[in-house]
Amino acid sequence: MKTTDNKLKILSVLLAIFMWTYVTNSTNPNVNKVYRGVPVVIKNQDDLERNGYTIIGNNENITTTLKLKGSREKLIDLRPENIYASVDISDLKEGVQSLNIKVDIPSGINVEDADPSQLTLNIQKVIEKRLPVNYVISDQIKDGKIVELNEINPKEITVKGPASLINKVDRAEVKIDDPSLIDGQVHNVNINVLDRSGKKIANLDISDEDANISFRVFETKRVPIKIDANGSINPSYEMTEAYTAPDSIVIKGPESIIKEIDEVLTEPINLFNLKTGKSGEVKLKLPESVEVYDGDDVVTYKIDVQRKARAGIDIKTDDEDDK
Repeated sequence: MKTTDNKLKILSVLLAIFMWTYVTNSTNPNVNKVYRGVPVVIKNQDDLERNGYTIIGNNENITTTLKLKGSREKLIDLRPENIYASVDISDLKEGVQSLNIKVDIPSGINVEDADPSQLTLNIQKVIEKRLPVNYVISDQIKDGKIVELNEINPKEITVKGPASLINKVDRAEVKIDDPSLIDGQVHNVNINVLDRSGKKIANLDISDEDANISFRVFETKRVPIKIDANGSINPSYEMTEAYTAPDSIVIKGPESIIKEIDEVLTEPINLFNLKTGKSGEVKLKLPESVEVYDGDDVVTYKIDVQRKARAGIDIKTDDEDDK
């Protein structure tokens, strides 16, 4: 009788467990639920950068899609902010590496699938390069004027970034394509870091992203050169020829000055009591703020003289003496 009672007790317990399981599964069954756009956090990225490395490519806004399994009640209560997906890069070195995405979720919920389940990262050494800042002026805004650099600051910049990008860097350049930038004032202009083909390279750390720059603008004009004679030649002689080579020159300077100049004199050449021809080099006498454009301010000159014919005296030629 006692044995029968024990069997009945065991049977009752088993029946109770079965009924509890049945009721539980019937009222709160396990289900699957998909969570899309779950952010993937890259942990210890600061440690990587402190060691002189960086991640190549877009490592922001990385997400994964998770298929989770759990009781209906738990999945209904699960909020997206309670799902934490991450990869730890604290021990990574240079190269392309794939890491499993770790998902932290409340207990009683399992990850059935993740897409992607791994994150592939390209780790590169960070290097830097020093570059002079060049400038390029569009021909369209020159309008025949001479435009020269007055000031640029900084003259050099440092670019820093992954080796694969820095090795493509060819030059740092300021582009001048607006006429207002050549008005003589200082302007703040963006510095572009370019490759050999002129394509801008992004995602670099640049010491200075802008340059302060100003220009001097000059007009040009071709004018004749005139010899400035100092003193008079010997009274018994007369000047037959006087010229410079070249006989004209292109000058440059501010428009207000250039438009008033019709000729350029040489420095004075002493002709006092001159009886023979004279030649040599002489500097040009240029007004302040005026320069020779694309040339030298020294020219050669030649002055020829001959004795004057005396009144009433015929000067015979060799042919007349032979007659």
